[in-house]
Amino acid sequence: MSMFFFDEADELEEYQTFRRQDQPLELEYEKLRVALRDAETALKGNPMDTAPAGRVAEIKDRLTALEKQAPRLNYDYPVEYRLWGPPHG
Repeated sequence: MSMFFFDEADELEEYQTFRRQDQPLELEYEKLRVALRDAETALKGNPMDTAPAGRVAEIKDRLTALEKQAPRLNYDYPVEYRLWGPPHG
């Protein structure tokens, strides 16, 4: 490993390929999170209505499936920070 980031450009290309392949999954995850927020807001507005409750359950199931498929979606820090952020300690 060298001291300069750009000396390892081949690793950057691998990462860019990974990001291009992973981006649709992340976009779907973010859309589902927004939809869940909206559905939960609708459910709070009218708790007796069963349609928003069903929608919330459906979205949570889909989010759980995506998190099992790609556990990194639920990390506290983005992958980029773990790769290029400052070291701990």
